[in-house]
Amino acid sequence: MVTFALSLFDTIGLNQDDKGENALVVTPSEHMMVPSYPGLPYEGATITFDRDTALSREDMNFISWEHPMIQGGIDLVMSEGVGTCAVSLLKNKALPVGTILLELVYVVDAQAPKKSGISRFLPPTPIRMMMDGRGNDLSAQVEFEGFNRQLSPVNRHLASKLVTSVQADVHRLIEAGNGAVEEKLTVVREEAHKAMYASLNGELERLQASRRLTQIFVMKRLMPLNLKSLS
Repeated sequence: MVTFALSLFDTIGLNQDDKGENALVVTPSEHMMVPSYPGLPYEGATITFDRDTALSREDMNFISWEHPMIQGGIDLVMSEGVGTCAVSLLKNKALPVGTILLELVYVVDAQAPKKSGISRFLPPTPIRMMMDGRGNDLSAQVEFEGFNRQLSPVNRHLASKLVTSVQADVHRLIEAGNGAVEEKLTVVREEAHKAMYASLNGELERLQASRRLTQIFVMKRLMPLNLKSLS
């Protein structure tokens, strides 16, 4: 989460000032790719990735996958088409020279009007895939933080050459990823469906209970009148 967020802020062009004690001050810069950043005030914000720190400091924003600065940043990058592809070198003696690993990040989003409220149950949700040269998904075995620490950046010229040389493999692995992600997509959908059903069913039960109470109240009001009319 931390590495992803900091990389996202770098891509957008936000200033980041480490204040220690799990605190980071994020402010807009003159070199941002957009005039304003979602969820970030003009004067900036103090953020933390530690929940306990956020609970002890009212002036801090706790950054999670659901925070507007993350969700808005993902939407921004996806819509602008910037920063959606990166090339790095992986130095790992356990892997043969020339090994290709393709990391894919899909974003599950509900295509519905905001007033529908579906985003409460299915906010933009990233799904990470790590494809090896054979089309196997290694994301469960290769976690993001540990993998990212082993990567070394390459210059634009070398990156272009590398991409050209493995272009056919990349397209093949993207197709494999598109097929493999369906299972994870189904899980996300089912979880959202369960959450929506539980919420709406609870609301329905509340309304039904409220209706019964109203009916009981009306019956109590009418009972004396009915008894009087029978006497």
